[in-house]
Amino acid sequence: MHRVLIPAAALLLVGCQSLAAGGASGRPDAAARDELARLAAAVAGEYDNHEQVAHAGNGVTLMHVAHDLRVVEQQRDHVDWVWRLRSSGGSPLTSSWLMRAQASENGRRIRITPYRPLDAAAAEAPFATDPKAKPFRFVAEQWAELAPCAQDGAWEAGKFSAAANVEACSVLLPGLGEAAALLPLRFSIDGDMLHVATFADSPRGADAAEDARRVRWFEGWAAINGGGPQAKAGNQDWHFDRDLRLSSEGGRAAIRWRDGAASGYTLELERTNYPERKLVVLQLNVIEDASGKALTYVWTDPQAAAIGLNLGWLQAGFSLAAPLPAK
Repeated sequence: MHRVLIPAAALLLVGCQSLAAGGASGRPDAAARDELARLAAAVAGEYDNHEQVAHAGNGVTLMHVAHDLRVVEQQRDHVDWVWRLRSSGGSPLTSSWLMRAQASENGRRIRITPYRPLDAAAAEAPFATDPKAKPFRFVAEQWAELAPCAQDGAWEAGKFSAAANVEACSVLLPGLGEAAALLPLRFSIDGDMLHVATFADSPRGADAAEDARRVRWFEGWAAINGGGPQAKAGNQDWHFDRDLRLSSEGGRAAIRWRDGAASGYTLELERTNYPERKLVVLQLNVIEDASGKALTYVWTDPQAAAIGLNLGWLQAGFSLAAPLPAK
């Protein structure tokens, strides 16, 4: 995890303002409302830069970050989403921000202002998996505005891009703590690709960013023979797991024996690129846990809705999962 460098002059913490309803320009017209709705539809989803990290090459080590953007409110004059970022590696970090988008009257410009959570439970509410959990409800006292970190953006054809003034935003660093490393400073959304730059990316240069792809989820099963790779043809000692779930961006599931013990093998699903073959695929790997290497793999079209394999001693099948219902 990269360390966040705090400028010596940036010692003054700008006061946090309470989040208040209301548009940036009063009552927005229909064009502004349409652009806000368009942005809400574009950003919602889960993204992961697994492919970028896996193919960095040349000894370059990139930070692996998963992004989860949940739209929590859409009004006439604004759209709110909670953006959770989770890094993995030597020093894993999680941070969440509420992003409020407000459009100019004609909708040509959109300002996105981040808010930091004053209540950790409020930040986690949109991601609750308990079906009985209460839906997200904005409470002003639970959030604080980070006005110097506001991003100004606009649509250009089918791509939306926004960026903050990094120097102005840096003034807030001393008061944000470790979470500031994953504060988005600029981002663009182009179809299924989310390009994001945070303070943690700064050491790699001014243009450094995470290239995260929209995640698709697959559900399926695996069956492993108790004899392992050397299982005889007549061996009927099969161990089944019918409740596996993998993301398309490096999702992994350990294969277990019927008693829950690890079998020593893991399934991994990833979208991967073979430039020398001019080939992009959705690939299912069988990982040997002891070595961390792929024993074998199968691939299919990256937009396929199903994938499976049959090695004799190990069989598995996955199909695209239905989207989870909106909260």
